[in-house]
Amino acid sequence: MKSDSDKTLFKNILKLISSEGIGRVVGFMAAPLITRLYTPSDFGLLAVFASVCALLYPFCTLRYNVTIPLHTNDRICINAVAACFLILAINTIIVGVAFLLFHCQILMLFSSEAIDAYWYFIPLAFFFYGTREILSYYCTRCRDFSTIAKVTFFQKIVGVATKIGLGLLRFNVIGLLIGNVMADSGGLSLYLRTYLKKLKGLIGNVSWRKIAFVLKRYIDFPLYRVPSQILLTAAGSLPILYFAWHFGSGTTGQISLAITMLTIPVNIVCTSVGKAFYGEIASMGRRNSGEISALTLRIMWRLLVVSIVPFALIVCFGPWIFETLFGGEWSDAGTFARYLCFYLIFRFVYSPVSDGIFNVFERQKLVLWLEVSRISVVVLSLLISYSYRFSVTDTVIIYSIALTIQYILSIIFVFHILRDKL
Repeated sequence: MKSDSDKTLFKNILKLISSEGIGRVVGFMAAPLITRLYTPSDFGLLAVFASVCALLYPFCTLRYNVTIPLHTNDRICINAVAACFLILAINTIIVGVAFLLFHCQILMLFSSEAIDAYWYFIPLAFFFYGTREILSYYCTRCRDFSTIAKVTFFQKIVGVATKIGLGLLRFNVIGLLIGNVMADSGGLSLYLRTYLKKLKGLIGNVSWRKIAFVLKRYIDFPLYRVPSQILLTAAGSLPILYFAWHFGSGTTGQISLAITMLTIPVNIVCTSVGKAFYGEIASMGRRNSGEISALTLRIMWRLLVVSIVPFALIVCFGPWIFETLFGGEWSDAGTFARYLCFYLIFRFVYSPVSDGIFNVFERQKLVLWLEVSRISVVVLSLLISYSYRFSVTDTVIIYSIALTIQYILSIIFVFHILRDKL
């Protein structure tokens, strides 16, 4: 049984990594061109835009989309999907009206006045992201990783092509923003073509009573997962907003490129392994906790081994690599990347398995406390840097050390859950 689980899991991981990897490689190969079409300030504005959107994304479905793979009954599952789309429609209207009337005030709260002229992209990004998440988790529930792989590949290509095309037409930062939105919306038609007939066949099972059952049964997800996701996003967004406020958009663009390039391999593996791992253990169910524990330990060990060499290369040769690939003006990004590698190693090991473990064993309260600890150490690191007037490099180092400690703590808690279930 262990061998069968491993074979199925790694087969699905290979499908996802191949599509994600090809798409990311195309993005990586296009990066030297894109960085020459847009300025560091443009990338800084994109980073601020993405940070604001990321803070709103947990409200797309109130994280009920995460419960879709947990439903083994088709009739209950279609009601979970319907509940997610209902929440998404209502919240998209709320976000759209709020930004229409109060975009200046809202963006001031995020210290993001620089993107006020582009506020109308935010509701669009919100809707497309939510739709993609719902359909993606439905595919995960069906363990249809081939479709997820195709959509992922198409999204990357659409995003890159849009940024290059609009950059050549001198669209400046608007080209990056439209490319960002197009990357989220690309491939949705493939999801619909694949599952529209099946979903229509199940739509007769949708009722207000069953939707209410789903919302009540998994109430812990909006109660704990939404705050957790907001805190997780804030932990990643706050540094970008802080750097934009304290050091300017040029420095923010340098840091944004460093983070973007480093997270290409991290996201390829974390997203692919995470989806395949969640689909596999969700189908096992918590009753097979021993098998889940063994599988988790094997995955985490292999991720650690895989991460060492590429991150070591960045630590040793980061500035030279970035200057060679992206041009002389991006050498600072390589220096920042060198220091950010340390916490990313532990994120690389933790992130792919954490969602699946916490969801299947329904440890949502623990997730919330872990995110509280993460945002706390991030805020503390930024406060220390501001109080002592640290340079941008020293701030990046303090930030990386703080997250390294927090991810080690999170990994310890994952082992604690697995030990209790053995």
